[in-house]
Amino acid sequence: MQRPAHRATTAGAAAAVALALAACGPAADEGLLPSDAERAVVPLADAPATAGAVPATEHLGLLALRTAAEPDEDALVSPASLSLALALLAEGARGETAATLDTALGAAGPERTAAYNALAGALAEHDGDPAVVRDKDLPDRPLLHLANQAVLDDDLVVEQDYVDALTTSFGAGIQRTDLDSGAGKALLDAWVDEHTGGLVERSAIEPDGALRLVLQNAVLLAARWETPFERDLTTDVDFTGPAGTEPVEMVRGTQPWAYAARDGWAAVRLPYDEAFHADVLLPPPGTDPAEVTTDTLAALTGALDAESPRAVELTMPTLEIEPPALDLAPVLEQAGLGGLFGTPDLSGVTTAEPLRLSQAMQQAYLRLDEEGTVAAAVTELGVEAAGGVPEQAVPMLVDRPYLLRIAHTRTALPLFLAAVRTPAH
Repeated sequence: MQRPAHRATTAGAAAAVALALAACGPAADEGLLPSDAERAVVPLADAPATAGAVPATEHLGLLALRTAAEPDEDALVSPASLSLALALLAEGARGETAATLDTALGAAGPERTAAYNALAGALAEHDGDPAVVRDKDLPDRPLLHLANQAVLDDDLVVEQDYVDALTTSFGAGIQRTDLDSGAGKALLDAWVDEHTGGLVERSAIEPDGALRLVLQNAVLLAARWETPFERDLTTDVDFTGPAGTEPVEMVRGTQPWAYAARDGWAAVRLPYDEAFHADVLLPPPGTDPAEVTTDTLAALTGALDAESPRAVELTMPTLEIEPPALDLAPVLEQAGLGGLFGTPDLSGVTTAEPLRLSQAMQQAYLRLDEEGTVAAAVTELGVEAAGGVPEQAVPMLVDRPYLLRIAHTRTALPLFLAAVRTPAH
């Protein structure tokens, strides 16, 4: 799996960032705030509220997907990155603000903390060096790298309980810097570049004198298909998108995969080497994949959970999707969290001054080919001061807009959702 040409300079860019940090401010680890708290992972068995957190994450992801792009463009979001970033913010919310976040995140109070702690802990079983995505080939075992960071402005008088909660429950690094300076921006950029293996190169947060806190979450997946597609079968096939029909590169293969059909939708589940899978969800002709309802998505994924593998003859596009940074403000408004931009109660972060959300951004990248998948996402929240059966294969030709959902198999946590309308490379 070759890297795109425009990413070949990532290592040089990272070196330049490091030099900039040394020249204009502290290195990425020099501003680290100590905490006596240690990371304490909650086992999934001790976090029953994950039963509400996972569908809530799916719902947030669908809201984001519908907002992410024009109907004639590909869209890509990370539901898991969004919900985990909001979970970091929720640790500092109080009163009605905490209640709205609890609703959006599908669990309340300590049970919410335990749920997202446990989900992050389950993903951490597959952690590794994010730099492996710069290699020519995918790693032998799937990598799922998850990272959290809270960057505090020099002027923020932070509550120690908040720092301890982020460290204990989410393993977040805590940094201090001037968030209105070049050094502060370089620190944010360097963290994003490091924890996505250079697939996302810079932070989307803009420096501002009112900024007091930036919460960052990164999710990076690099995984081989359990059964790779044969490269010599890859060929151009007509794909009918919003702009008409044109040939696009597609992989082909016949394998025993779980397959389901419901209400005009066809769905197939492609397992990676272990722990993760991708669901390819083909809607009826003329249906925008991003308009899938929560009920339909749940019915399709539930059917795939229940199906035994059967022979499926699959033809689907190769992909490289790198959409512009997504402003999450409309998504949060639709999720009932618009009050975060008004006068929220974030007194769990600080009692020295009122705070409000001012910037909420997500960046994402996905590449899919014969070998497997590489995908990365970064969500950033800027908080400012407020003054089978082999005998007959089921044909499935993905020749129109479709939905791609990548999830952690054991928890069903949705990691990435893509509405593929014009397969991009």
